[in-house]
Amino acid sequence: MSASITLIGSLNPEYLEKFNAWLDVRGLQGAIRLLTDAQDAVSVAQVMVGDGVMDSAVIRAELLTLSNDTGIDHIYQSTMLDIKASGIAVFDMDSTLIKAEVMDELAVEAGIGEQISAVTASAMRGEIDFVESFVQRLALLKGLSSEVMDGVYTRIQHMDGISTLMKVLHHYGWHTAILSGGFTYFADRVQAEYGMSEVHANVLEIQNNELTGKHLGDIVDGERKKRLLTNIVAEQGVDWQQTIACGDGANDLLMLNHAALGVALHAKPLVREQAPCPMNNLGLEGILYLLGMTSEQIRALSV
Repeated sequence: MSASITLIGSLNPEYLEKFNAWLDVRGLQGAIRLLTDAQDAVSVAQVMVGDGVMDSAVIRAELLTLSNDTGIDHIYQSTMLDIKASGIAVFDMDSTLIKAEVMDELAVEAGIGEQISAVTASAMRGEIDFVESFVQRLALLKGLSSEVMDGVYTRIQHMDGISTLMKVLHHYGWHTAILSGGFTYFADRVQAEYGMSEVHANVLEIQNNELTGKHLGDIVDGERKKRLLTNIVAEQGVDWQQTIACGDGANDLLMLNHAALGVALHAKPLVREQAPCPMNNLGLEGILYLLGMTSEQIRALSV
């Protein structure tokens, strides 16, 4: 199928005309189709372009520059997925399905919030090794009462568009999974709330109602996320062209680049540069526009 470019942001006729000229200069042809309508606060437009006309790395780099300069997402996809055919969609949890880093929230309860959040941010930017930082941060939580976790989950906000996205994906029979470097206690609750298919996350060791500062089992890092995605695709017997991965941190890059559609949602600068589809101007519902759906279609399936 043809490749596509999706624009998300404050679009006006003048900018669309300017972007059309940008396409013409590069030999890319196709009519720009508006996917949103008057009810939407953010505009989305999509154009189908000839596949193979430009090197994908080159066009992504140019579009990222446009995104940074204009504040409008310019997202290139080398192929279009079929929303109406079943597929696999996997998601990071922290700062992707929820608007928080759970480790940081637990650190607040322990009175060491700033100390741990600085390390978390550095790990998500890819400046330090995720596994090493995970072990170090978790060790600092030793002695924290496990009874605080329910309150932590209750105060965490979920990402905009999560309910809409899950309703539409599940309507079309998609298998949805959480692949999280966070903790099962929180991921299991997100899974239950939105009817997601499965969870893979880290298990906190708890003794006498206190965190020991250790985990049980393998750590879910970037390599394991990629491997889990591969395993799920094999188990479900789904075509790789029907796979979506979504995350925000450096430890998500392997799975983002492994899936057919790798969406970096509100991602760190390094991730925006290296992920296929960086998206800043919508929540999780933006993935549905990347799949070619219109606002009218989305609303009809998400009530």
